[in-house]
Amino acid sequence: MWLAWEEAEARIYDDLTRDGSRIVRWVHDSGHRLLESPFGRDVHFGRVLEVGAGTGQHLSFVRHRFDTYLMTDINADLLAQAGRKHEGTPGVRFEVRDATDLGYEEASFDRVISVYNLEHLPFPHRVIEGWRRLLRPGGTLSIAFPTEGGVAWRLGRHLTTRRSFTRWGLDLDYIIAREHINTCANLVSLVRHYFPDLRQTWFPLGIPLSDVNLIYCCHAIRGGAESDR
Repeated sequence: MWLAWEEAEARIYDDLTRDGSRIVRWVHDSGHRLLESPFGRDVHFGRVLEVGAGTGQHLSFVRHRFDTYLMTDINADLLAQAGRKHEGTPGVRFEVRDATDLGYEEASFDRVISVYNLEHLPFPHRVIEGWRRLLRPGGTLSIAFPTEGGVAWRLGRHLTTRRSFTRWGLDLDYIIAREHINTCANLVSLVRHYFPDLRQTWFPLGIPLSDVNLIYCCHAIRGGAESDR
């Protein structure tokens, strides 16, 4: 099963989010759209880093201006799809990198973006610390993740993606247990610890409860060195 999922991941990722049910596409796209809603064409970030960019879907929702937009992912096949999707887009670059150990210099980006990644990553507190260090003072960390562990998310998965995974001959429960190792409630607590002053949004109800929502988004600003924990 491990190899079956690794081999299938790049092929089926876009199927779920582009060719899957309208509900799956709506939820998936809503997270991207919600994360970008504060930043219009009047906003400029010089250097932007997207971690876990996958097939590059998020860039289609970015409205702000930038000089460099660096897409990274540990999966070279997914990143190759992103390269084909955004080939020729000015300022966009692609690098295979591990989101838990990116290897860039401290304070080298004006914005760091993570969409639907943090629920997958071991030692998320260290990951958040690492992403924060990559921000220049005043830089913005933008994160979105599903309300994994919540009632609404588990019900939605049962009603939608379970059928697709069954059709592909994949064990969804096994994959989720292996891949979604962090719950929404725990991740929110970690993000709030490192960034007490957060701009947070919950989709679709806006109530700050994981059980009744599907997506959590937040934006955090890195202060000066004296504010870092």
